[in-house]
Amino acid sequence: MVRTVKERGLLRTALNSGRTQSGRSKRAAAKTPNRCSSCGCSGMGSLDASSDEEDDVSIASDDTWAFSEAEDTATETNNDWEVQLEEALEKVGDKRLATREKALTTVERLMGQVYMGEALSGRRVTLLEALQRGARNTKSDRERVLALRCVALWFVNFGAEKEGIEELPPTAKMLHALIADVAAVSSDVRAAALGALGMAYFIAAEDYRDVAEFQRNVWRMLDDALDNRDAILARQAFETAGLLLTVVLDSNTTLAEQLFDSAFDAHVRALTVESVDVRVAAAQNFALMHDALSERNSEKPIFGNRQDEVVGILEMLRNEPTQHHARKVVLAQRKPIRDILLTIKEKDSPKLRLVIKGRVLDFNDWTRILRLKAFRTILQGGLQHQFVNNPLMHDVFDVEFDIGSEDYLHNVARVVVGPSSDLAKSRTLDLRKRRDARWISQHYASDSGED
Repeated sequence: MVRTVKERGLLRTALNSGRTQSGRSKRAAAKTPNRCSSCGCSGMGSLDASSDEEDDVSIASDDTWAFSEAEDTATETNNDWEVQLEEALEKVGDKRLATREKALTTVERLMGQVYMGEALSGRRVTLLEALQRGARNTKSDRERVLALRCVALWFVNFGAEKEGIEELPPTAKMLHALIADVAAVSSDVRAAALGALGMAYFIAAEDYRDVAEFQRNVWRMLDDALDNRDAILARQAFETAGLLLTVVLDSNTTLAEQLFDSAFDAHVRALTVESVDVRVAAAQNFALMHDALSERNSEKPIFGNRQDEVVGILEMLRNEPTQHHARKVVLAQRKPIRDILLTIKEKDSPKLRLVIKGRVLDFNDWTRILRLKAFRTILQGGLQHQFVNNPLMHDVFDVEFDIGSEDYLHNVARVVVGPSSDLAKSRTLDLRKRRDARWISQHYASDSGED
């Protein structure tokens, strides 16, 4: 592979090293076991049971992730959540900033830990309006970010229903305005707005073509963020792009490939920036597309004549020495890059196993791993409760929990979540049919109105 002087300079600057590995580094690398490691969920907090920085076990490993007793109890004993939520919402409009921020923190915690879709069905729109007011308040970035995270959680709880689909256009308009206001809105707020908008489109978009159209807007945000060296917004743009690509890939692989091709250069460029988080987020999208497209074409290089270029940069990132960066930073990059290279070079996706309520959930493709990453980022400690009780999670991740059974806490049932399972295929087909039906209905009604 031949690189221009400019490309070599970008790589050298980004990696802060034009040298080869020292003998000591090579010997250390040789002793490192070749294990499946991380998908780089750096915005989510570590999922490892161990705090040892040499441990390669994390969200995309072939080891098991089980919820702790403390986390389980914190969610299950939240019986008075409606009272807490009511009290917090009353304070969201308080004159004192500290009171509003504290109230929104409570709302965010409760909306993540509790599935509210049925209990608050009659108040869902009123709740969303209150959260949108908080997002528009210019007194505090922290208040706006909290409110925007709650907007994303609103779609997790209510977005799959009719009201969620109806509320997407006005909510999207408000969030687009925040993202576009570069002069007055901080990177943190813009990134939170983009994250909420991505989750809203993922859940409530009428059709995958609507998602694809929004995807093109994300590419523009991504280019602007890279031009302005805005690592916060760039990382969110790449992560949102990956989440949305999983929707388009489910319905139209050719369209997804065209979308990704239009942003291929931006993804390559992102691999050379200073931010490790941005590099990993971009690299995961390469793994996602390679994983999906390799099922259709197993003979030729998935990325054509640029395959060697991508692999070459990723190998440089994997082998980056620690002399010029903090050791934890280098390791945080090295773990996910190993899995991504394994996918691209050997077509071997990482494995993840979750244990929830005695159920064993196996994830074995990048589509579900990136979706899990997105949901855990927003749900945090409430992920297991939502997995069990929220029908949206059942549809997205192809899982079923018989919560009506008296002994469901004790029975061990194996649920295999993979792209080739019958359950996965039927769920994907069902979701696609529902999206297509909504899109046809909407456009038919629009055409009839014009007549």
